[in-house]
Amino acid sequence: MATYDDRQWLLAHIQNSYVTSDDTGLCEVVVQPEAGAASVVEFPALADTDSPPHHQSDEPPPHSLDIASDMDFVGHRQRSYTAQRLEIMRKEKKNASKVKRVVWKHNPAPVDESELNEMFSRKAVISGGSGQDSPVARQPPVSLLSRLVLQYPDGVNNPFIEYAKFDGTIHTAVVSRRISIYLLLGDDPTPSYPMVVSIINCQQARVIDLIGLICWLYTKENRQPPLKGGVENYALHIAEEDGQVDWDFQALRSRDVIDKFGFNVLALVEKKNVRGPSQDIVVTLNVAGGAFSKLTVENHDITLKEILNRTIAKRKDMVKIKDAGLDYHLEKEHEPGVALDPEKTLADINCTEFAIVRDNSKRIDAFLEPNNMSTVEATLYRSYKVIWLLKFSKCEACLGISGEKLEVQPVQQRAVGPFLRPPSPVIYNMELVVDCCRKAEKKGKMEVQITCKGENRFKDYVFECDSTMGQEILDKCKHIFDLRSSSARKEFWREKKPFKRHNSLSVRRRPRTENHVNEI
Repeated sequence: MATYDDRQWLLAHIQNSYVTSDDTGLCEVVVQPEAGAASVVEFPALADTDSPPHHQSDEPPPHSLDIASDMDFVGHRQRSYTAQRLEIMRKEKKNASKVKRVVWKHNPAPVDESELNEMFSRKAVISGGSGQDSPVARQPPVSLLSRLVLQYPDGVNNPFIEYAKFDGTIHTAVVSRRISIYLLLGDDPTPSYPMVVSIINCQQARVIDLIGLICWLYTKENRQPPLKGGVENYALHIAEEDGQVDWDFQALRSRDVIDKFGFNVLALVEKKNVRGPSQDIVVTLNVAGGAFSKLTVENHDITLKEILNRTIAKRKDMVKIKDAGLDYHLEKEHEPGVALDPEKTLADINCTEFAIVRDNSKRIDAFLEPNNMSTVEATLYRSYKVIWLLKFSKCEACLGISGEKLEVQPVQQRAVGPFLRPPSPVIYNMELVVDCCRKAEKKGKMEVQITCKGENRFKDYVFECDSTMGQEILDKCKHIFDLRSSSARKEFWREKKPFKRHNSLSVRRRPRTENHVNEI
């Protein structure tokens, strides 16, 4: 801010500002220098000014120049008389369209008294008083809000109100995650339409908080049957898209963070119905790789063949192998190598723990298996340092695999080989990864081939690593394939012909198609 002590200049500036900022033009007419007007310096307020004079004594007093205002530049242009008149006519025409004219005509036929009483009958007037003189005692009107307040004086009693802070439907600018929850509650739990739950703060929210949020929404919507007890009486299990619960896996631990899991479909069940004691017979069937299945049967008269068929139907990898022409048999868990007769019943065998073994194969002890990866661990992100084998060169790369994506990131600036330009990074959605197999293995090294679906063809990526890491990559991809099916994977296996088994040393080789190429 600047200060200026020249009062004469300030008065001239104020006069100029008044004239230029006035849209009406009245100020320009009023503030006009007149002949014989007193000089500015003759004002009493300027008698003691110390500012130097800006004019000679014989010159006229200072004043601003006459300004000819131009409305085209100062403001908007005034409309012409014709435009104003047209607008008035348009408004009058619009208002006239709303007016209806009725021509009054006298009725030549007179109306008798009975017709008049029928058309203009008297109505009984109900007074507002509540005394005995009034015909009807009118009650004061009560609004819907007043009724709800009278009905619930203490508000809705929801015992899970503390978990409402994790509800993502009431937050607009916060990142949330939507999970479909099947409610298997009551005496006869059957999968129905899932409840879609939106939860926020997944990096800190735990499984117990998600259960509390589900219970809060369940109670808020007045669903039946009512919940029994608190959140500790319920558990979340992995479920399929159609609501079928995979009982082979344990329930999610209540203290784990939600962001740790990549499942978008879960099932809420009561803990008393999860692996609880019952009168039914539970048969345990161990599968190669450390996995197992628990099958509940009605009585001891069921045959081993029926138990085997039920177990195979629950596992997609075993269904594929059986469709290819191979079969399985049962063995007692403590008697490896002794195949059981499939026509015998549980009463004949007197055993409830078996092992499923493929024909012409034998079991390997569990402590000799290098990897014992669970499906939950397989969906977590894991990075492997491997050698990326290209068509004419190779380079070091980081292979990252999770339940959502597969990414290959080169770590060398230049590739080893005639082509020194390094390959570009590769990222695929896990739904587009269709196969992972062992290509070759020698001298403690393994070549793993991963097939992905591109825009219009299938691409093969070959990586070299040690045998232990390669087996872990195979197990991780196998668990992810079993857990999540995709249309690209079905299309890939639909094009392949079933391989024929010649002998125990034969190597399975997939037939190539015209849209199947090796990645360079």
